[in-house]
Parts: sequence; structure tokens; C-alpha cells
Amino acid sequence: MAAKGKPKTCAVWANVNQQQLLRNTFNGTSLTCTSIGCADTTARTSLASALEAQPCDDLRQMLHSNEVDVIWLSAPNVLTAELRSVITNTQTSVATSAPCSEGFNPELYADSQTHFIPLLRGGESFHNAAGCLDVLGPVQCMHYVATAGDHQTSLRALLFDAADLILHLIGMPDEVFAGHAGSTLTADPAAELAGHLTATMRFANGCTASMTVSDGGGTWVRRATLLGDGGRMIWTDDDVRWTSADGSVHEEELNPSDAGETAGSLSRWHLLRIIEGKLPPQPNASAALLCEAIRLSCVTGQIEEPNHVASMFGS
Repeated sequence: MAAKGKPKTCAVWANVNQQQLLRNTFNGTSLTCTSIGCADTTARTSLASALEAQPCDDLRQMLHSNEVDVIWLSAPNVLTAELRSVITNTQTSVATSAPCSEGFNPELYADSQTHFIPLLRGGESFHNAAGCLDVLGPVQCMHYVATAGDHQTSLRALLFDAADLILHLIGMPDEVFAGHAGSTLTADPAAELAGHLTATMRFANGCTASMTVSDGGGTWVRRATLLGDGGRMIWTDDDVRWTSADGSVHEEELNPSDAGETAGSLSRWHLLRIIEGKLPPQPNASAALLCEAIRLSCVTGQIEEPNHVASMFGS
């Protein structure tokens, strides 16, 4: 662990196109990237040079290192079931910005030592949102929208975040109907998702929810609109605005910051919190199940029932 008062240190396993994200994450004095790895040899060298860090060519070697305060798997399609077993014996805290590469198999999310970041539910604005939710009352309808560039995060990660928030606020839907566009979609559950995805959900209690997620939006924007008897709440990474049913605005939303900076500053904030032992809330097997039901609906073009999808995994 770094000495008190000195910058905390981080080792990163990154993707070839994440240089700007990493620059925005490590652009302050509170967190320093000391080691960086990448599957692409050329990119590894350029990333290490840009961040003034030591290049690393072995992810498992990085995970066994005790010389940093936190290890961040920022690249998509890296976290495997096999790698999770390696992480079990890792003494350093590990954060990931992408779900397991094998797909949304609920068994992979039953118990994890990797901390998924950055969840909208785990950010600074969540505390303001929780207070407004008490006034809003039970959520009757919600819409989650998130767009980013593929250099900032993956479509699979945005979908995971959306599922986590919907489950937290409303619960598991009875039915989902989803569509996908912008790239080729295969039936392979382990294939990486890319492009644009929309989904609508129906709940037994009469609530409704929908989402739009895309890794083709270029810039980072996340927003959840919640409706209930108490009015409307709009929740972003920056702040929360609650508008009562009579139209009174009770808390003003801040102007969004630069999108590239937002993706980086969120990652930095979460990594520092993990170092301090303030672990973020985590998606669980139910979030993976909902994601798989949505993905399957995109493939079949039909309404899918999460309970039916659960039976496919023997649960």
C-alpha cells in the first residue's frame, strides 16, 4: 500500500484504443499508473510511453504483483472464468470495467472478488438520488439511456449497468423485448456485443421500464429518468433533479462535464474508493440473468421471459 500522502498506484490491463480514457483517469496527482499491459505489443509500448509507466506483457504476472494499490482491467473481453480463479489468490484489489467474456451466465456472477466499475448506482450522485427516491415513492416507470465510445467502455458493460439499476429500483421483469442494430449480432452468448441496443420490460406489478445503450455514441452520457406518484426524477453521473407532480423543481441538475473527462474521472474516483476499502455495490447473478434475457430477445426477435431463461441455466 502506498504511504499516506503519496499518490496511490494502479496497474492497468488496457485495450489498444483506450489511451485517452487512461490519460483522463490518471491526469491528476491522486492516482498514478505505474504498470500497463495490453494484448497488442505495439499498443502496449505506446500506452506505457504515453503514461510514463512500465509495460507488462503478462496479465497473470500483473495480478500476482503486490507492488500497487489496485489493479484495473479496463479492457473488454478480458475477464474469464479461468482468470477469476487466479484473482481468488490475488492479494491486491482488482477492478474491472467489463463483464465476464464468457457471456451473461449467472453462475459467473454468484460470487466475485472483482469490483465492477463504474456503476451509476455506485457513484457520488447515488446519495442524492436515494434521498429523492424517498419523496418520489415507488418507481412506476423508468428509462435508462447510456452512450459512450468503444474506447471508453463496451456495450456489454453498459447493458450490465442498466440491468443492475433496473433490478435495484423495480426488480426482475416478467417479460423483455429487445432489439439490436449497428453491428453484426451472433447467437453465441460469449460473442462481444457492439452497436446499439434497446429493450422494453413489463413487470407483474404493472410497472414498466426501458433502456437504450450504445458504444457508438462517441461520448460518455448516462441518464435515468424515474417516474412515480411524487413526480419525476432525472439522475445522471453529475447530479439529480427531482420535479414534483405540480411542476416544482426541488434540486437543480448540474451541467454535464466533458464526456471524455467524465469517463476518466469516474474510473479514478472508484479506483481510489476501492483502495480506501470503500467497495462499490456489485451486479449479481440476477443482473446477468436479465442481460442474457435481453440479449436472447435481440437474437430471437421474440419476447423473452427471464424466468424461462433461468431454467436454461438450471436455476
